[in-house]
Amino acid sequence: MQMTKLLNAKELQGIKLIAGMAGMDRDATLIGMIEAPDIESYLFSGQLLVTTGYHYYQHIDRLKELIKKMAAIGCAGLGIKANRYFKQIPTDIIQLANTLKFPLLLTPAEEPLSQTVSSLIQVVIQADALKLSRVIQQNQTLSKLALNNTKFNIVLDQCATYLKHDIVLLDSHFRVCYANRQIWDQREKLSSQLRQTSQLDYLSLSKETTVQCGQHDVHIFPLMVMYPENKSFIGIFDLETLTSTQQLQLQQIQNIISLMNSRTDVRKEDTGHQRNEFFSNVVTGRIRGQLSEQQPAKLAVDLSKNCYCALLGLKPAQTGVLLFLNQSEQIRRLTDWFIDEYQIAATSFVFQQQLILIISATQNPVHFLEALANFLKKSFGDRYLLKIGLSHAKFPAAQLPTLYQEAQEAYTLAEQSDKVMQRFRPKEVSELLQLIPHNEAQSFINETLGPLLHLKNHQEVADLLQTLQLYLYNHQQINLVAKQLFIHRNTVVYRLKKTSEILNIDLKDPAIAQRLQVALLLTQSNQ
Repeated sequence: MQMTKLLNAKELQGIKLIAGMAGMDRDATLIGMIEAPDIESYLFSGQLLVTTGYHYYQHIDRLKELIKKMAAIGCAGLGIKANRYFKQIPTDIIQLANTLKFPLLLTPAEEPLSQTVSSLIQVVIQADALKLSRVIQQNQTLSKLALNNTKFNIVLDQCATYLKHDIVLLDSHFRVCYANRQIWDQREKLSSQLRQTSQLDYLSLSKETTVQCGQHDVHIFPLMVMYPENKSFIGIFDLETLTSTQQLQLQQIQNIISLMNSRTDVRKEDTGHQRNEFFSNVVTGRIRGQLSEQQPAKLAVDLSKNCYCALLGLKPAQTGVLLFLNQSEQIRRLTDWFIDEYQIAATSFVFQQQLILIISATQNPVHFLEALANFLKKSFGDRYLLKIGLSHAKFPAAQLPTLYQEAQEAYTLAEQSDKVMQRFRPKEVSELLQLIPHNEAQSFINETLGPLLHLKNHQEVADLLQTLQLYLYNHQQINLVAKQLFIHRNTVVYRLKKTSEILNIDLKDPAIAQRLQVALLLTQSNQ
């Protein structure tokens, strides 16, 4: 209870303030009587002490030291019984109390000191009971608002009235989501100032702190949340030292807003699970066609436009380290935070305990994934290795199964290498041909080129095959083939005619030309 209000109580009209008027905003939380000269060892903030003056009237310097210590430690004031041992308070004592802004009182001479102490205690207790009753009533009001799904800005308006300070609700990016009425229109400006000047790692912030916002001090209080990645905070502007009542009010406000914010957490997680289910059905082919007509709300990527696909997963860095089922969801929440923090055109979902990313083709996927990998590494440390597979192709999300297969193959390569990220590399034609079983490839070669390959003159075979290959490669331009082989045009014509006769085919037939090209590539591959 402030000293000003305390001395205004009708039960205490006999107590007079004789010095320290500038310190009447001090709070009196406990009343005590000085009964021993070593009271200096037992001082604490908020004490209002009274004394007969017995220990000090012959030791003024000791009284001076007591006043200095009480003022420094935050005591509320000192009362001296009038006309008992002090017939008059020394001028230098009054000057000292005024200098230190420390209330110095005279208690009634005709009233026993014990009665004075009793009256002081009664007034403080009654005031505290009234405050407690008011705080309980305020808590009931806020609780009703929260249970009735009242909007955040209305609840914050009520909180600002109780605290007599502006208040905001911040998300995990230190952006102002809601504010009381007086500063409602300043949300964007406040968000910008808080994010630019706070220099805080707000994703990891778990303790009360104070930051600058323009010309104001903002006291930040973390709220209770379901998941560390979905942090939220309340910020209170220009909050001075809190009284015990204000501390209780603030704790209640934190609890109520945490309760309201937990519903936001639930909705956010529900949205994430719906996204998982939708895209899992797309990957497995159960949802096809025009996805933009069926897509979940609030996606950062346009499913009708080209996009890349990436697959992220963790593997233990050493034996004995375990993976847990909820880690894929933890990666998703962290990744969603990163995407939202840096406004990336991408969306995430979990499929088969791995994180899948759909990245808009307008983004540089390699740059984004490298930055994301560095961010995630800070969260998971050295116990786990992050592996990433990235598709080479970019298609609309309707072709997500194809993109996913590429990302999955690239992820397998990343797991088998020391690199964090691998990108799918399309196979060359020669690599694809090597996938054909040897016996089937040999049968196709024999069927297509067999009569030519079995000629006894090996040099002739080589010349005919080389000429045929260049002829097909150069789109049947005989002059260009002759130039590349450094032979006469007629020689090229002769060799092609002989090849046609040996194989009994028409080289100008497109289907025949296609079979010949494949057979020649298979021959080279086998060699």
